[in-house]
Amino acid sequence: MPVLCRSFLAWNTATKLKGRGFPGILVRLVESQSTTQPLHALPPEYPLLTLVPFSLALVVPQQLYQVAYAIWMALAAAGIYFMLLRYRSRTAAIAFAVYLMIGSWATAETRFDLLTAGLTLGAVMLAARARWKWAFALLALGTLLKFYPVVLIPPLLIAQHLQTKSRWSSWRQWSGVGVFVAVCAGVTAFSLLLNVADTVSPFRYFFSRPIEVESFPATLVWLGSFVGYPLHYVFTFQSLNVISALSSKISLLSTVLLVAGLLYTFWLQWQRKIDIFMSSLLTILVVITVGKVFSPQYLIWVAPFVAYVGRCHWKWLLSWVVVATLTTIIFPFIFVDLPHIINYYPVVFARDLLMVAIVLALLYYGSRNKAMVEEEGKSANHGVVEGRA
Repeated sequence: MPVLCRSFLAWNTATKLKGRGFPGILVRLVESQSTTQPLHALPPEYPLLTLVPFSLALVVPQQLYQVAYAIWMALAAAGIYFMLLRYRSRTAAIAFAVYLMIGSWATAETRFDLLTAGLTLGAVMLAARARWKWAFALLALGTLLKFYPVVLIPPLLIAQHLQTKSRWSSWRQWSGVGVFVAVCAGVTAFSLLLNVADTVSPFRYFFSRPIEVESFPATLVWLGSFVGYPLHYVFTFQSLNVISALSSKISLLSTVLLVAGLLYTFWLQWQRKIDIFMSSLLTILVVITVGKVFSPQYLIWVAPFVAYVGRCHWKWLLSWVVVATLTTIIFPFIFVDLPHIINYYPVVFARDLLMVAIVLALLYYGSRNKAMVEEEGKSANHGVVEGRA
């Protein structure tokens, strides 16, 4: 069945290309591509490099595959731990381990998000040390595993401009972005040669997804059900989603809040009120918190940055341990009883509301921060003044 679906997708893509007047050579390329050859059936929602972490575990017999994969992810977690230990502090490394064990024990070793989280943390660390080309190269690799690291381009660009004082029209300012584009373009071109239909499929997948059941917009849909807008759940796009007459309006509101939150974060960094680490943390938090999709493994994306910025300060530990605990209650425990998830929805609402409160608090304290961050990543005031947020 999966082979038939992929063959239909390739045929459908070729038909659309032909109908829109694309060159015949491109149409014939799509028609000739087989999904039955090795490495030609690409993931439906992720880029080509996603095949790498899943292929690494193939070095062992099939019956040990899951064990080998878990070991690889454990090594990735250890790598992030030692990055924080070496380049931040022992308390930051311990905080990361705590967040991972409480909030992501069910997902850390079964997903590949730890690899992306490690690459994004490494990119920001390199940027803080003015290693711009390497920073953008790591960011590109992270983007080619999961798309979300692309949102960190503005924080890196702003940090580079504040540090180098280069003109926006100079090549020096854009050389790092050039590396990012070159890496992404090269891998994408290779992916297109393997399978055009599956290469473009993740973009269709992303833009067509409805509101996912764990997201903050979904909690607004849930609240709408109490004032005459009934909702129902559908399992599509490999996740449980909510449908309501309010869905389109809430999706629009979510997009507006997302853009506003990102722009304000970038403005705070531009004004030197927050550094590159806090800007990166806020950027990812805004994407997760007000975006229309929120899966349990997304906590892995921010855990290294929460640990780096907050270390073991009690306010950070308390707030994020509560978020992690509620997330674990949601998945895997509540998800065992999916048909009756509406009965447990107050837990989802509490977790999402707490995350919104955390984002608003960080933005507020960032806007009140008077200290100018002269050197990105080297100031003792990483983000907002520690102890206030």
